[in-house]
Amino acid sequence: MTTTDDPNQPRFCSDCGLSLVMLETPCTSSICGECGKEIYFVRRGEDGGIRIEEGEKFHIPQITFSLDPKIGGQFFRPGLESFIKQMFLEESISPEKLIEKYKETEARIDKELSSLDCIQRCDLETDSGVEEGLKILETEGLHEYRFNLMRSVFLRRCYVSIEEGDALRAAYASHLAALFKEYSLLEHYHLKEIIWLGYGCYVELCKNEELTRESAKEQRLIKGALPKIASMETEILYAIANDGNNIGTRLGLSGISESTLKSLLLHELDRRTKDKEEYFKNREIAIKEKDNRLKIWGFLFTLANAVILAFYKKWTG
Repeated sequence: MTTTDDPNQPRFCSDCGLSLVMLETPCTSSICGECGKEIYFVRRGEDGGIRIEEGEKFHIPQITFSLDPKIGGQFFRPGLESFIKQMFLEESISPEKLIEKYKETEARIDKELSSLDCIQRCDLETDSGVEEGLKILETEGLHEYRFNLMRSVFLRRCYVSIEEGDALRAAYASHLAALFKEYSLLEHYHLKEIIWLGYGCYVELCKNEELTRESAKEQRLIKGALPKIASMETEILYAIANDGNNIGTRLGLSGISESTLKSLLLHELDRRTKDKEEYFKNREIAIKEKDNRLKIWGFLFTLANAVILAFYKKWTG
């Protein structure tokens, strides 16, 4: 198990002199025609910017993607789906580079594990050291790192078995390495929160949709019950609403709760009371208006008689 990067690894291609590691600025990469390794460089365009030719990759190293909104910003739905797929899926490689890929992944995982103080004393190059490290990580509740350690172990067993020509052992180790990767990702704090909160939201959404369907059904039943309730006499409605006995059976209605039926009866009674009050109010206003008209006509008649009498006296001298 390798716990550190190779300090002798060259940073620049000895043939073309370009960088063998990703630059800290946006750059492109391609396979060096001399050494066959991936080289990173910046080719400026005539009008500025970076010119990318066919077969080259474009890299933006300063952008960090993370499920933590405080680090990686906020995803849109397509971006989130793409990012999670990248988390679970390995980059496609050729069979010739499989062992190299496994060794690079093992080294990356081991470098991350070496930063944990709780397993610093464990010799992860030995089975006993790995076993001790797994127990410590389980005790500390660091399950994501525990699964990563198991993945590293089986990556090593895989490429060793390939080198020894043991195909079955290599295939089995590769299967377990992939399995522990998935276990590790599912222990990722932010992914666990997203899954749990998303599931809770989805449950409530389904409940609300079901409630909407039931509500729509009850609304149709209520609309069908309103004409029957409106046709009943006030005294009967009052008795059914207030005697405490079953309402739906006596009205011949089903599918509507007793509390809803009682509310409908009380609403109908209240409506009738208000209609009656409005009727008497309007009738009182009409009587007052009629009385006022009679008074006005009486006053005008009296006034007219007085005027006629005055003219008559004046005429008769």
